[in-house]
Amino acid sequence: MRNSQPHALILSTLAVSLLLAGCATPDVLPPSTVPLQAASLGVQDGSQLARDNWWQALNDPQLDQLVSQALARSPRLTLADAKLRAARANSDSVASSDGLRVNGSASFVRERSSEYGNNPPAYRGIYTNLETVGLDLSYRFDFWGKTRAQLAAARGQAYAAQLEADDARQWLAWAVSSQYLEWRTAQHALQLQAEDQQQATQLLQLGEVRSKQGLAAPDELAQLQAAANDARQLVLRAGLRETQARHALAALAALPQTHIDAIAKAALPEWQLDPARYSTAMLGKRADILAARERVEAASAGIRAARADFYPDVRIGGLAALSSSELSNLLDPGARLLRFAPALTLPIFSNGELNARLSGRTADYEQAVAAYNQTLLAAIQETTDRSSQLASLTQAETQADATLRARREASRVLQTRLETGLASRSQWLNERRRDTQARLSALEIRGQRLQVQAALLRALGSPQAGN
Repeated sequence: MRNSQPHALILSTLAVSLLLAGCATPDVLPPSTVPLQAASLGVQDGSQLARDNWWQALNDPQLDQLVSQALARSPRLTLADAKLRAARANSDSVASSDGLRVNGSASFVRERSSEYGNNPPAYRGIYTNLETVGLDLSYRFDFWGKTRAQLAAARGQAYAAQLEADDARQWLAWAVSSQYLEWRTAQHALQLQAEDQQQATQLLQLGEVRSKQGLAAPDELAQLQAAANDARQLVLRAGLRETQARHALAALAALPQTHIDAIAKAALPEWQLDPARYSTAMLGKRADILAARERVEAASAGIRAARADFYPDVRIGGLAALSSSELSNLLDPGARLLRFAPALTLPIFSNGELNARLSGRTADYEQAVAAYNQTLLAAIQETTDRSSQLASLTQAETQADATLRARREASRVLQTRLETGLASRSQWLNERRRDTQARLSALEIRGQRLQVQAALLRALGSPQAGN
């Protein structure tokens, strides 16, 4: 009968606790927003993030080296990795909050009592020692799943941080590749603009000669002068563009400017993608979408943890120690000190704190859902925009190449006529300018197409890319 009394007392205490816990009840509406269904928007779920080094499809060793150096040196990636370590450390901390904890302790206290205290006269003004060695044990029960929910939230945040670190690497690889393509395009554009300026200057010189001979009208010479000035301005702008592209590339790759300046000039890479092979269905592998979805799941777990705060918290503590005023008696069985301390915390009245916490976690969830929905919709729009741009630029490049071939043929014919005396040098120079401008137009379109191809792969989360 005696043995049943403690059990009955414990059960009674738990029953009363559950009734009292009803005094603190959740008073927060459930979340009003829901995540968009990616499948309904034509996006297929991806089992894992693609990590292919798609930029290697450009077959440009200089670009490969720049991307590798950027990935090894960029402060952006250092920051992303630090956030990932912090998220993992928080997850480990939450995982250790429940279960058994054991702490060892050892202490020595030497004390002199007051001569004017309330102790008996024999114990006044004397020194006493107390040596203690023991183990402090505690165990916290997760009856309501609070810690499990907190752990799920922390692990979700850690996985989201990992995905965001992957996304930061893919972003950096795209940024370096795109800026590299811009720099190469600017280099060749500067060269063509310089050729155009030279041809405009030659036309002006011929015009001045004809004007002195009385063979050119005043307005013709003014037009030639204006054209030469325009060509000179375009060269200055092209030079500034090349300089800015070079500086931006050095910053992205975290390299000294002299390193970029020393890179030899090279042609634009021969890299062609088939737009039909890429669609929004591949967005399921995009890292930032996966990370946003993980944050939604983590926020949902946070709501579950906040709701668990309304239930009792049960802990058991204990102490097993040896304590004695004499060191020689410390290991004697009589020096045993034992303590058993079960504890129950009841959320009876919190002055709105628990509901405020639950409301905050609900708001976090709604923010996470909104961020996920926005990320998904933005990714779909970006992908469709890039696909449309690529298709349009591919057609424009075909037309520009056809125009360039026609211009080259016209220039060849006019060169023959010039050699036979059937055309003037001014006519030939004007045709050469049109040929140079056609080459410049074809170059710009090709550079844009290459950058849009890189942006498309970036938008899709870096799937496999072929030549």
